[in-house]
Formats: sequence, C-alpha cells, structure tokens
Amino acid sequence: MKVGFIGTGIMGSGMVRNLLSSGHEVTVFNRTQSKAKLLAKDGARVANAALETVDGAEILITVLGGDDSVSEVLFGEQDLITSLPKGAVHISMETISVSYSRVLTDTHRSRGKGFVSAPIIGRGDAAESGELTLIVGGANEDINYCLPAFEAMSKNIVHVGQNPESAAFVKLSNNYLIAGALAAMGEAFAVVRKAGVDPNVFYELITTTMFSAPIYSYYGKNIATDIHTPPNFRSSLGLKDISQTIESAHGIGVPMPLAELVKSQIQQTIENGDQDLDWSCVARVAAKAAGLK
Repeated sequence: MKVGFIGTGIMGSGMVRNLLSSGHEVTVFNRTQSKAKLLAKDGARVANAALETVDGAEILITVLGGDDSVSEVLFGEQDLITSLPKGAVHISMETISVSYSRVLTDTHRSRGKGFVSAPIIGRGDAAESGELTLIVGGANEDINYCLPAFEAMSKNIVHVGQNPESAAFVKLSNNYLIAGALAAMGEAFAVVRKAGVDPNVFYELITTTMFSAPIYSYYGKNIATDIHTPPNFRSSLGLKDISQTIESAHGIGVPMPLAELVKSQIQQTIENGDQDLDWSCVARVAAKAAGLK
C-alpha cells in the first residue's frame, strides 16, 4: 500500500521500518526533519512538508503527541484530510482524548474520508520488532482496508468498537491502570526502604512471584534504582492522559476518586521539576513524603 506517515520519533521510526520491510511504499514527515531523514536509508521517501505525505496515499498514519499536535499537523497550514485521495483512510495512532476523537470522526465524515483510531500499547523496542498491540476503533470496512498496514506493525490487533472513540476510552483506561500501578509501587517501595530493606531485593521478590507482569518488571526497576531516564513516557504526558481519563469517565457518569489521587501525585512530580523524566518518577512523591532521599 502507499502510506503517508507523520511522526517518526521513538515509536514511529520502528513502525515505518516494519512497513517498508513488508513491501509498503512509505512517505515520511517529521517536524524535526533530521528524524525523518534517518529513514531514507531504509527506503522511505522523506517529505519536506506534511502535505506531501498525502499525495496519492491510500493510508495516512499519524503518531504524534496528542490532541494539539494532531490538530496542528492535520489542520494547521493545510487541511491534510481534505487533501487525502478519495477512499483513503487516516489512522490516528497517538493517544487522544475521547472528545477530540469525536471531533476527528465528524471532521473526516464531513470530508468523505475514512477514520480509524488505533492507539498503541508497547514501547519503542516493541515498535522496532513489530510486536505492538493496537487498540482499534472504527468501521469494519475501514479496519479491513487497513489490515495490511496493521499486520506489518503489530502482533496483536484488538477491535474494540465500530466507533473510533471506543479506542480512546480503552487506551486511556489502560494508561490509568499503569499510572495506578506506578503510584502503588511508589508507596510500597517507600515502606520497605524506610524499614531498611534493600529495594532491589523487594523488586526481585515481587517480579518473580505475584507481580511478574511487564509493567512491574520494567517500571519497578526504575523505582528500585531511582533511575527514570531516558524516559519511556514522560510525566507531562502521563498527566495529560490521566486528566483525559477522568474527563472522559465523568462524561459518561463514572466517578474516578482513585484516579484523582493518582493525578495529584503526578502533578506533584511536575511541580518538583520532574516533568521530563519517565512517569515512574511519581514514586519519588511517596519517598519524599516518607523522608527518604
């Protein structure tokens, strides 16, 4: 397929390479052009402007930071969705709010273009190896049309509903569970450290028994060692997601009192100047409250 791809950062670059290795023709654009140019050696065509990615494209994929960056790229200097060829589908693979997902759904429909929301579960290494999980929301015909691209980039495709906003609800809820686990680990590690127990011993215990899931093994190591860089997911993005989770839940009448507490802790990490560290640094809030360094 002929694919336009915008956003070639940690996640996007690996996804592009997998599309290319599967035989797709990919034109890439990134606002930091040096990141896009790195993919030229893999066979990607590097665009000088975002509008060039939609020229003849059957699929347009965006992997950006969220609502604001998507809006700026798609509808800033030019309207990329209007410029997409007839029959083309835009796949939004970033984490966006439910409200903006609804905006995009209506906008694409008014322009006669397909829209699929397919936010990602997985880190940069999974993107590189093609082992991502995609949470997919959209009409069956659009999903089937995009399957060749999905299969090139992922190992697991979960279709959660006919409406793109369903994917936003699921991805935000997934990220909330991660945030909750980070906050809980922060408090648990603070307790054992204050009691004089080596946090690395505690880490080995939990990750080889009841809590062997990737979230605990990956982020627990960050917390045990208090090393939160390079960031896999910055605290500032974590605050965005937890805020959007609470907002979307309230919109359908679901209170989230625990999420409000987690949001408060992430806000404290940012107030402490840790906004650019991995969001596992939320554990420092509990450590500081316990009088630990």
